[in-house]
Amino acid sequence: MRALFRMAAIAVAGAALYYAGLVNSIVILRPERPGAIAVVVAIAAAIVVLVAAVRGTGRGDALTPPAHVRLHRAVWLLASVMALVSLAWISDVPRQRSWDWTPYHNDAIALDDCAARLVLEGRDPYSSLDIFDCYARLGIGADRTTPLRLGGFASVSVYPTDDQLDAAWDLRAREGGNVEFVSRPSYPALSFLLIIPFVALGWDTNRLYVLCLIAAMALVVLRTPIGLRPFMLTAVLGATSLAAFTVSGSADLLYVLPLAAAWLWRERRWSALAYGVAAATKQLAWFFAPFYLIAVVTTHGWREGLRRAATSAAVFLVANLPFILAHPRDWVEGVTTPLSDPMFPRGAGLIFLGTNGGLPLLPSNAYLALEGLCALACLVVAWRSRRTSPELGVVLALVPLFFAWRSLFSYFFLIPLFAAVAVARMPLGDLTPERAQAAGALTLFALPVRRLALVSRRRAA
Repeated sequence: MRALFRMAAIAVAGAALYYAGLVNSIVILRPERPGAIAVVVAIAAAIVVLVAAVRGTGRGDALTPPAHVRLHRAVWLLASVMALVSLAWISDVPRQRSWDWTPYHNDAIALDDCAARLVLEGRDPYSSLDIFDCYARLGIGADRTTPLRLGGFASVSVYPTDDQLDAAWDLRAREGGNVEFVSRPSYPALSFLLIIPFVALGWDTNRLYVLCLIAAMALVVLRTPIGLRPFMLTAVLGATSLAAFTVSGSADLLYVLPLAAAWLWRERRWSALAYGVAAATKQLAWFFAPFYLIAVVTTHGWREGLRRAATSAAVFLVANLPFILAHPRDWVEGVTTPLSDPMFPRGAGLIFLGTNGGLPLLPSNAYLALEGLCALACLVVAWRSRRTSPELGVVLALVPLFFAWRSLFSYFFLIPLFAAVAVARMPLGDLTPERAQAAGALTLFALPVRRLALVSRRRAA
């Protein structure tokens, strides 16, 4: 039953990414440990599985006869077990974790928090944020920064050691003249404007990001046919990378929620507003723009596509305009930081083989060329299959980052959610409990599926 296989594939890929992320963290902390090759292979395999899961239109997949019942049952058993792991991660949100004593798990969360505080004080964070004052207030240090290949780090080939980071941090904190650390907000304005209520109330913004994940999962399940909803819920929870690495600290969910809504209901004109919010929150959303426009143009024509593009651009401009007008140069330098600043090679994609996998590290332009070629290939594939596989683009959007000079694991752990968004839009048809049982599918939510199916039949009658 292909509809259930699509959902099971999402869970399997998410589980693979979960373990890849754990190994990635270990290898980064202890470079002498092996595992880089396994991480790169696991991420590549997960991407391939997710691409396969969203190929085709999906029309009537829920009605196809079951096949490979034993395999089906084994895969869904794995999905159900991993869903329990996700629930354990989510239940851990209110607790203080000894392995990471601060809620500011990375500089994205920390700098956005300080930027929001500056806005509350009536100041422009793009021009006035001081990373040393910010981190002193938050009680964190150099290990939560993004170092640059400048100043004291200019001769470092791969990545500064903890001792080098601390020494440069102490020097710049005393004497000023910082060039070694990214020290300004490097995302569009909504990345910190949207968290202002949480910051003003003194709440942990990580809880907001977890709530955004839960809301995105809820939208996916809501869009799924009633009889398939318990299996979709098991699948997105079974994709353990989603819950685990959101709870561990990721501000990306702030852009993912509106992006998921935009793709799920892209037949509605308001989806352009939702995409505009996503684009005004984080640059990663920009990678989805051509695929969103391809999907809109395919079903609604070029005129509607241009209208949607203008609407999204207007949302982006309105959100950022006060900062553009106040300090245009500072805003441009901040938003273009990921592209313009000389950052160290870092990530879990192909670059991981050069930094931690024992293979030669190529020049940065070589990785840029590979990324560009992959992006072009993904666009060509999305355009040529825009009618036969209309949901493919939302999974392909981030694939080029696998080849990037900076291919952080955070770029990949959410791809199973985008695959779930794609599958939820497919005209799969509905599923009865009897047909699911015959296919060998398992779910943590067996009782709700029967109740939902009964409600669906009553509505149909």
